Amino acid sequence: MKGRASYISIGGANFPMQKMSGVDLSFSIAELAALSGKRVAKVRKTEEGILLFKIGAEELLFEPGVRFHLTRQKLAATEAPDGFIACLRKNIEGKTAQTIAQYGTDRIVEIETRSKEKLIFELFRKGNAILVGEDGKIIACLQVDEAGGRRIARYEKYSYPKATTFELKKPQQIGFCVQGNELGEPVSYSCSAEAGGRKFGTFSEMADYYYANVKKESAAEISARGRVAGLEDRLKLQKEALLRLEREKEEAKAAGDAVYQNYEKVEEIVKIASQMKKQGAGEQEIDERLKKSGARLKSGCQIEIS
Repeated sequence: MKGRASYISIGGANFPMQKMSGVDLSFSIAELAALSGKRVAKVRKTEEGILLFKIGAEELLFEPGVRFHLTRQKLAATEAPDGFIACLRKNIEGKTAQTIAQYGTDRIVEIETRSKEKLIFELFRKGNAILVGEDGKIIACLQVDEAGGRRIARYEKYSYPKATTFELKKPQQIGFCVQGNELGEPVSYSCSAEAGGRKFGTFSEMADYYYANVKKESAAEISARGRVAGLEDRLKLQKEALLRLEREKEEAKAAGDAVYQNYEKVEEIVKIASQMKKQGAGEQEIDERLKKSGARLKSGCQIEIS
């Protein structure tokens, strides 16, 4: 990231915040090559839960489950860091970041130190940051997690999620753009030049601007959106049930109309079957007789009329 850019937040409506994809992460990682071989000078955490890593002259930002990129934002660190940050400061600060790489095509980033510790950032689900020792065991993690057949917790052997066949498909024309609404408020970003919008020179500059200015949904708004989605699902199920009942109603009406239109025939067939049964005729005999009148006996007690 060349030069210094500062962004201020603008007012307006709130929008669901965009989360980085595997493709987005590949562009972000490509901009970190110059950090390899640089010292991890400082580890910080903001009140909002954003982790900041000063490596060389640059600063990396990790927001769990959302984003990972270089930043020029001036973010204030919490005055009371938690135990995880204290552990990172003890084990990572002052060490050399030998490599910074994306794991396959997954939303996972690994920073490996020269002394072979690994700091692993997972962006999927709620996100996580995991410090792994040279022996592959977890020294500390941002949060304990258990899903997909693996457990993320202290002293556990770190295991990667199950491999996927996902293939990174980058846009034909790469361009870092932020799209806005009619008021100029950011609503999304894209790595495709064809998407249009406000252009930026690097992915990190684009991400800095977008995340600094997009209005995050409040807990109440997220909850309300979830309730609306639930109501929409219920409405969909109710509509499907209504259509099913309408079809059954039409089928019953059609059957009733058929019986009404052929009332005399139906009455005659039922009368024949009843008389034969009283006379001791068997099912096969009754069925043979009914076939002559365009009907047949089913299950011993039902008559089907064609």
